Amino acid sequence: MPLTLLTGPANAGKARAILDAVRRDIARGAEPLLIVPTREDVERYRRELAASSVALGVTVGRFDELIEEVAARAGTGGEALGEFARERALEAIASRRSSETPAPGYARELRRLIDELRERRVSGARLRAAVAKAGLSRHALRAAEEVEQYEVLLSRIRRADAGARAAAALDALRRSPWLWGTRPVHLYGFDDLTRLQLDVVRTLATVVDGDVTVSLTFEPGRAAFSSRAATFYELAPLAREHRELAGRSQHYAPAARAALSHIERGLFEPDASLARECEGVRLLAAADEREELEVVAQEISCLLRSDVPPDEIAVALRSPEAVADLLEEVFEGSGIPFALERERRFADTATGSALIGLLRSVDGARGSVADVLAWLRTPGLLERPELADRLEARARREGLRSAADARELWEREHWPLDAVRRLEEAQAKPLKLLSRALSELERSFAAAWTGEARVLDAEEIDETRALKAGRGALEELRELVRLAPDLAPQSAAELADSLSALRFRGGAHAPPSGSPSNSAVLVTDPLTLRARRVRALFLCRMQAGTFPALERRVPLLGEDERRRLAQVAGVRLSDGRDALADERYLLYAAASRPQEALVLSWHTAAADGTPRSTSQFIDEICKLFDGAPATLEAPPSPYATVDAARVSARATDTAAERVSARATDTGAAREPSGEHPAASEPAGTARTSPRDLFPDGEETVWSASSLAVWMSCPVRWFVERVLRAEDLDPRGEPLARGLLAHAVLRDTLAALALETGSARVTRANLDCARGHLSEALAKRAEELPLSAERERTPALLRRLHADLERYFERAAAAAEDADAAGAQSVLEPRHLELEFGLDEDALPPLDLGGGLKLRGRIDRVDVGGGGEAVVYDYKGRTATPGAKWLERGELQVALYMRAVEELLGARAAGGFYQPLSGDLRARGVLDADSGVSLQVVSSDRREAGEVRELLEQAVAAAQEAAAQAMRGELEPRPQTCSPRGGCAYPAICRCAC
Repeated sequence: MPLTLLTGPANAGKARAILDAVRRDIARGAEPLLIVPTREDVERYRRELAASSVALGVTVGRFDELIEEVAARAGTGGEALGEFARERALEAIASRRSSETPAPGYARELRRLIDELRERRVSGARLRAAVAKAGLSRHALRAAEEVEQYEVLLSRIRRADAGARAAAALDALRRSPWLWGTRPVHLYGFDDLTRLQLDVVRTLATVVDGDVTVSLTFEPGRAAFSSRAATFYELAPLAREHRELAGRSQHYAPAARAALSHIERGLFEPDASLARECEGVRLLAAADEREELEVVAQEISCLLRSDVPPDEIAVALRSPEAVADLLEEVFEGSGIPFALERERRFADTATGSALIGLLRSVDGARGSVADVLAWLRTPGLLERPELADRLEARARREGLRSAADARELWEREHWPLDAVRRLEEAQAKPLKLLSRALSELERSFAAAWTGEARVLDAEEIDETRALKAGRGALEELRELVRLAPDLAPQSAAELADSLSALRFRGGAHAPPSGSPSNSAVLVTDPLTLRARRVRALFLCRMQAGTFPALERRVPLLGEDERRRLAQVAGVRLSDGRDALADERYLLYAAASRPQEALVLSWHTAAADGTPRSTSQFIDEICKLFDGAPATLEAPPSPYATVDAARVSARATDTAAERVSARATDTGAAREPSGEHPAASEPAGTARTSPRDLFPDGEETVWSASSLAVWMSCPVRWFVERVLRAEDLDPRGEPLARGLLAHAVLRDTLAALALETGSARVTRANLDCARGHLSEALAKRAEELPLSAERERTPALLRRLHADLERYFERAAAAAEDADAAGAQSVLEPRHLELEFGLDEDALPPLDLGGGLKLRGRIDRVDVGGGGEAVVYDYKGRTATPGAKWLERGELQVALYMRAVEELLGARAAGGFYQPLSGDLRARGVLDADSGVSLQVVSSDRREAGEVRELLEQAVAAAQEAAAQAMRGELEPRPQTCSPRGGCAYPAICRCAC
């Protein structure tokens, strides 16, 4: 048995021993295979062997390459069924066998179960019999039947998948062991082996009697290695030679050797001694996840400025994909070259979303507007990309939803969408559909690069990977359909659904422009890092529930069902692994990799402020040293490292400081550096130039609503009134109702005045008013739809009609009461939607003094015989009483009362917000000494002096708001920004109040 087993802890020199064995094999004329865990390891050891002039004659690869070599030598090569075709076949089988649509990801879980069964040499028929014998659930029985059907399918089409091909190759090699020859195999960097990998090693070492060397990170009796003991004890009896290598501390930098070596030797050991030296071990606590990554980025930047090569720095996270987007944003913003490979969805790329959108657009009823837009926005497809934006805006405003509506709208204004029609015609023949889809994929991808020859950036490189993945998937499907026509997608939409599940390996490899080297900081998980060393390691997101991660993916057959299968039917599928023991090993594997610095970081709160607990692994590290975690500060190391005290200070920055730092994110530039805010200016106010707020440089005329928005939050005013981003969404139903109600009331009262000579609703003309109301509502409803959801419109119209009729009935009753009381002054609706300062034909703007001019449109002004006037502003359901106007910043009616006095020469006797539904009582103020008789809430009736004082205060508040704007004081006010509290634009403002 020529198996050689090398074991020892991390940094025991196992890599050197393996490479020495490789060199000896080359020297004696053999052609060794060096098998390592990851692609990065492959490249690294190829470079290392090339540096020692032994690159020729050795093959460095991953375990997949070893299995390919076994298949080639055993004569069981040939084309295997691709992974995407497997999932498509499993989707089709699952859909046919159940009336229920399989859950998303079900085919992938079924594929994992099949791979597991292959490794354990359990057939589908045996599993089905075992499930029936164990009396498991119908879902378990269904899964077993689908596994069996899949195996029948492979037999029918005479194809094998990767797992079956590997099993067949090993069986053939066991029957004819001489086929392997004498090629030696060396496995390095593995701490654990799967059952298939163990089967390969066992076959080569015991049946073939080949030269196999396996290195394992393992020491008997140590707690950190408890989860890896099973693999060692399976291989140990097979070994001709077992070499146990002792741990060595020479790999660590001298300054950090004591602390880092102590962690490697003492982690999780109950009787570990306490170390006094902690040089090279640092803690980093941040306020939230973004800040944690920002501080890590700052520290990495310090290392890079200290001439530490990027590829000698690593950032390890238990689940890198969970924070990949945020990490990419932070690291790119800091100019850090980094490499982060992760699984990406084909549908999330421009290439993939374009093809999927195009395929779904073929079915006009099932496809959506978003599908058509996804295709039209393919880079390079439209010479004027803004045409797609206009289509989206129109579709959303008009409430269009289906792809058919979007296509009709587009073709009515532009040109026919021939690509959609070509796919429609191809649907009748599945092979033709797949070929057409492949052509459209390549055409869409090529559109972005036509006429260009340049180096692609990281995101564009991922687009090429997406093209490769999409092309491979379509070619696999085409081969599968050729062999099994019954598995063909029945429509373009079904093909799109299958492609939506497609994933590929991508990620950012982003040296900044002009970087002299292609090396990058590695961002990875602890297990991937196990076969390499780095000078500095940042172990991030050390949170409870994140690392250690005790929750595992639930397999298709649960643990209870697996135990039942083993007990009743003798089918063992569970390994009985200890999840926490696996997590302990991952921490050990990561903590043993750095040579100079180990930085452990965490954050104390989530983005929404929810407290986050620190990982128990922090305590495991800290208890190895003599002192509390705060004592883990060492003297300055050869390069800048994390200062826990400075991080704590960052974590407790005041909200005002953050607001000041982030307020410029709204887009407003600060004043030139020579100008400084006054010392008395409130903290958190960002001063900007008036030229940025009023770019036209013209005299500004304010509306009452614009002043109200400024008073609620200047940053909100800036976003809505200066940036003026076009709103893609249809009008909200409350806004649409308000617009329609205003127009209908104006038309109804105008028609009533024309017919009866008076716009005042009374008992005598109530029926006439109702008739005009119905006519106006029918006419205006076509121009001002109440909802983008057309099925809701009839009900909303009926409700509005009922509310306006109720309002007229109340107005008629109030008029009757006023006439019966013998009111001194009868009010007539004289002005409907009175405009001032809006155009040349309207009244001029109102000059309120202090450089403030006002424009607006008053819904209704009722005028009495003595020149008294009452202002009305229509509202939905709520109305603000006069006592609350200043407090809530609702100055509209007060300013309109001043406008009526200045521009019409009338005396403002009152002003009210008039609800049009719910409680119909108007709320505002009424001068009790004016002689005007109205039914009002008693608290709204004020003395003349109080009314005058309220108007003056409203004008003063408006003047101050305008003055703040002219001074450029952009202050975020999240408490009042939106009607229900909270920031209306958090992504822009980023206010930390």
